[in-house]
Amino acid sequence: MQAGCTIAEIWDPAPDLRAADILGRALRALPYNEESVEGLLGEDGPAAGLADVAVYDRRLPDTPLGNATRLLLLQVPIARDNAIAAFGQSALDALLTTQIARADGDRIVARGRIVPAEGLLMSFDGFAVGNDDPHGYVASYTPTASWLAALTPRRRFGRALDIGTGSGAQALLASRHADHVIATDLNPRAVAFTALNAALNGFDNLEVRLGSLFEPVAGETFDLITCNAPYVVSPEDRWQYRDAAGFEADRLSQTVVTEAPRHLNDDGFACMLVSWLADSKDRADARVEDWLEDNGCDAWVVSLNGADPLDHAAGWNEHLSDDPEDYGRALDRWTAYFDGLGVHWISEGAVLVHKRPGSVHMIRTDYAEEDDLEYGSDQIERIFKALALLAEIDDPQELLGERLAVAAETHIDQTIDVDGATLTLEEGTWPELAIGEETLAVVFELDGSATLAEAIARARVPRRRATLDEIRELLELGVLELTS
Repeated sequence: MQAGCTIAEIWDPAPDLRAADILGRALRALPYNEESVEGLLGEDGPAAGLADVAVYDRRLPDTPLGNATRLLLLQVPIARDNAIAAFGQSALDALLTTQIARADGDRIVARGRIVPAEGLLMSFDGFAVGNDDPHGYVASYTPTASWLAALTPRRRFGRALDIGTGSGAQALLASRHADHVIATDLNPRAVAFTALNAALNGFDNLEVRLGSLFEPVAGETFDLITCNAPYVVSPEDRWQYRDAAGFEADRLSQTVVTEAPRHLNDDGFACMLVSWLADSKDRADARVEDWLEDNGCDAWVVSLNGADPLDHAAGWNEHLSDDPEDYGRALDRWTAYFDGLGVHWISEGAVLVHKRPGSVHMIRTDYAEEDDLEYGSDQIERIFKALALLAEIDDPQELLGERLAVAAETHIDQTIDVDGATLTLEEGTWPELAIGEETLAVVFELDGSATLAEAIARARVPRRRATLDEIRELLELGVLELTS
């Protein structure tokens, strides 16, 4: 068997919500989900790439679930009779109505894909093939989408907004814990996919609007804003899902970061994946910190990747590496672009802001390994609660009256340093902090009911500034939490 169509084929998804609802019910009944795909193909099965198709196709059994996976996950054509056995006639008709698949004689051929991820069904374009992908290509549930999903608080919200929604991944995730979600995108194909995906998953609280960034929601405010818009700083405008076309340098990211607070209600969060530029690695975060000044929010910047122009260009053009001449021309074009901007360092990461009353607000910057990210909702809540308190504190001594506890997911390793320990929070960004022996003794006394002063007294250690500074750092990392 072979894939049924290339990405270069021009087609448009048909946002027939009734058809998508019928199809979604059939897929859930099959059941076509992450667990079942992993059962057939192993842990990496749901994340199948084009290079995996030949092997995975041969691993799949000739069963209804196997054939559904073959068609929807791998884009391998299947016989019409097998499609009817997998989905039922009405759901197959619904699949064809959405245009995600088409009939070719007695075969059913996939134009796009429907992949289970995060407990959801997500439809989007087929496998990416590099330069042949069309301008309006709608990407799969990408690693960057999973990073933003991990760095978004999951408390109950009233109104949520996802800008630059793509296939709607963040909007779908928000629909599970928000009363009403609006998703915006300037790509009509992305709008169609997002509407289909809402219906595939049975969500009736997700509204999709066509337009750029915040334009479709002018004058409206929200309790949660997410954004995984095209933030890659490049001289290209080839792909809407990747390149910040129409925005010079990092202007798209700047627009998102500076506009989001104006659309937040008090106690609202905005979580954004963005890029920012610097004239040197030593001042890598100065620009993004400038964007965050005087916006009525505390902010947490999580840098996930940093590179000089050549490494940045190499990473985003790796799909050209099989042709050294074409690859070299792309590297020269990109590095010349950054030379013209006077840029020597490019950072990519997440910016989280929390809006609250007050005249003083905090900005914290950390680095995290993208491969270590896990769901961090609880960590995010602890960090912003701590930042709100610390914004009002001039002297660490003022922490002595606060009641603190060690976060449940904290691991304490005393074997690394006999004079102290390393504390690791095993969730969210997985921060680590080495602390001294006296601070460790205090940490063991923090049970949530004792004040910091009482814990220090119980630990029988002096009230040293170094201990208070380490306690403050643990608070800001979400390793400790405020209980009062």
